[in-house]
Amino acid sequence: MKDEKVTAQVRPGSVPPTGEPHTRCLRRTCKAAAVVLAALTVVVTTGAQDGSLIGKEVSIPRHLQDGEEFELSIPKLIQFGEKLFTAKFTIQEGAGRPLTKGTGNPLSDPTSPLVFPTNFDRLSSPDANSCAGCHNAPTPGGGGDRVTEVFVLAQRFDRLTFDHNEKPLMPTRGTMDESGQYVTLDNATDDRKTISMNGSGFIEMLARQMTADLQAEAALTPIGASTPLTSKGVSFGTLIHKADGTWDTSKVEGLVAPSLSTPGEQRRLPAAVQQ
Repeated sequence: MKDEKVTAQVRPGSVPPTGEPHTRCLRRTCKAAAVVLAALTVVVTTGAQDGSLIGKEVSIPRHLQDGEEFELSIPKLIQFGEKLFTAKFTIQEGAGRPLTKGTGNPLSDPTSPLVFPTNFDRLSSPDANSCAGCHNAPTPGGGGDRVTEVFVLAQRFDRLTFDHNEKPLMPTRGTMDESGQYVTLDNATDDRKTISMNGSGFIEMLARQMTADLQAEAALTPIGASTPLTSKGVSFGTLIHKADGTWDTSKVEGLVAPSLSTPGEQRRLPAAVQQ
């Protein structure tokens, strides 16, 4: 009997009718299951893709909004963090730095924005689409192989090329340092191993909370007064708001980053307070 002439109805898990070989019955059942699976796949895929995502290529359709982290359990936060860490970000969701250096400063040459094919550079970055592209040993969030090492200080260049014929020639564009000297691979950057990032999210969150505490204490310090700076039981010395409105940070301890000023205040506070 040929396959196309078999007319008996077979349900998954049922015993094949008398006279129908078991292998033929199994083959028919698998074909039916494949059709059902294909249909389910279409339904699930269609349901997951709403109209706003058609034609888009994004790795994280929705990000947590400020404050939502307090509404999620620690396991859920870790799960979402892993999703962010392994996501392969695209230009459509902000990947790249077309008008800034890797340090966050504006390009030395804003007339040459870093767009394809100059939007990717292994030395001066961006050099990966995903955090896990480098931090993956032995699992995502860990360290990295020698090939993923970081070229520290190279990010201060627009795009490190070592091309002495580039135009225009200018410091920290692609081949000259801040003093106008041509650089080499030996003196343009410091090679550093890719380190493990596991647990660093909790440390960063702690630092953000402490920063917010210190900024609030500074904002509440009236002119002519001083405030002991403390957060989470850690003392950072004393901040003095002088009578002329300026700040005396000579007694501030342990602050080596812009910690006391919010972006709006950085224009008014001296650099020492920010650092």
